[in-house]
This record gives sequence, structure tokens and C-alpha cells, in this order.
Amino acid sequence: MPEPTKVFVVLDPTCMEQAALETGVGVVKNFKKFRSIDAQLHVYCCINAESVSLVPMKDEAQTRDATVARVSDWLERLVVSIRSEGITVETEVEWVDDWRKAITVAAARQNSAIVLKNMTQHSRFVRMVRDTSDWTLIRECECPVFLVKTGKPFKIESVLVAVKHSPDETSYEKANQDILDSARRMADDLGAKLHAVTCYEGDRRPDRQRFADKCGLERNQVSAASGKPEKIIAEVAAEKGSDLVIIARVARPDSPGAVGKTARKVIDEINTDVLVLPVAS
Repeated sequence: MPEPTKVFVVLDPTCMEQAALETGVGVVKNFKKFRSIDAQLHVYCCINAESVSLVPMKDEAQTRDATVARVSDWLERLVVSIRSEGITVETEVEWVDDWRKAITVAAARQNSAIVLKNMTQHSRFVRMVRDTSDWTLIRECECPVFLVKTGKPFKIESVLVAVKHSPDETSYEKANQDILDSARRMADDLGAKLHAVTCYEGDRRPDRQRFADKCGLERNQVSAASGKPEKIIAEVAAEKGSDLVIIARVARPDSPGAVGKTARKVIDEINTDVLVLPVAS
């Protein structure tokens, strides 16, 4: 029998609210209900001496082991109610100093279908001068990354997909098609409203009907505006009351590390969940 689809949830040991876990449960249920996919949760928490209070012991190794055991017990208590719903849950606690990198490595090790993590709000300056965990995931993770805003219940009734206007490279044409296919499938599964947005420069405004036809949507389901992509996407998401924004992450063959620039900016502009889909060029 095939291995169950892994929904990889990253827990934040410094945060009381674990919105990513609630959303992860919703994703597993949707996999089972709408796609008849055998899915399970893998709940992961990476800790170190800076992220949690240590359990004092005789030496450093014993302190680390005792702290890992305490956090493991916390994870197990968190997932009791989830298991009572018939969902299979694995838990994993890892002690690693560079926890940003560790998340990506752990997700790959589990052959995860999707990674979910609480979205961490940062200033533009912070994101410019250092790699944040969100940005590291967007840049390096090979599977979709679902960044979850805290403070609201899980629901997806309105989906906004960002499409690149007039792509001048084959890689972006493929990215557009892949992201539209994924967005339509998700909206259909959930019975959600789907809206597409594109941004353009200067007077290169796209014909709205042609854009709608290309997206396979009605004219009133598409928007186009001139300006910075992160600003336009945020404005349309707010206007449409979007619960989820879907963005492609495209790597260029000559610079595979230079990816996700729009996604990196968008996550600090909008007040909704973001799904970043990696697209191979």
C-alpha cells in the first residue's frame, strides 16, 4: 500500500496559539473528504536553548534530553483531541541550533506533501538583513508552503490567485498554468469563490476579457492593476475578503536561489493566509 500523504505542521514553542495545527487538521480532512487521499499529520517542533526554558540537570546533555522530553510531552497532549477524531498523528521534537534550516530538512525527510507554519510578522528591514524562517521555507522547501495568520479560525470560502501578466519566459507561462490549475481544484473542492489578480507596469494593462478567458474564469472574477505586486495583491485580497492567497514561487535556471521575492513581500502586506506553490522552470 502507498505511504499516507504527510501534512507537515511546524509548531512554534514560543507561541500560545498554534494556528498552523488547526489549519493542518483542516487540510487532512479536506484531503480525505474531497480527494479520497489517505493523509496524516506530522507535527514537528524544533527547539534550542534560546527558544524554550531549559530543564536544569547535571550536565548539558542531560539538560537537553530532559527539555526535549518535556516538549515532546507537550506535543503529545496537544494532539490527543486530534487523534480522537480518527486522524493519524506523528510527533517529532528536534534540538537544532539553526532551526530555520532544520524545518526544511525535516520536511524533506518526511517526504511532506505540504508544510504549514504560523506566519511570523516582520518588518521589511528585518527581512532584508536576515533570513527569517518564513523566507527560508519559501526559498528552499520543495513542496507547497502554507503560511497561516494567527487569530482567526480555519476557513477557506474565498481564494485569490496571483497570476503574472504577459510572461516573457516559458517558465512563467508554466507557472501561471500550474497555479491556476491548483487554485481551481482547491476552490472546487471547498466550494470556495475564486478570483484572479494580475499586476502590470505602465500602460501594459491586459484586456480583462482575454485575461478572464485565459484563467478560465468569468470577467467579474479577475482584477488587474498597475503597481507593486505586493500592494495590489494585498488590496484585492482585502476588497474580496479572501481567506487564502495563492502565489507561485518560480526558480530561474541561472539563479535557483533567487526565488519568491513577491511572496516574501506579500506575507507582510496582507492579513490572510498565504499558500506558496513551488513551480519548476
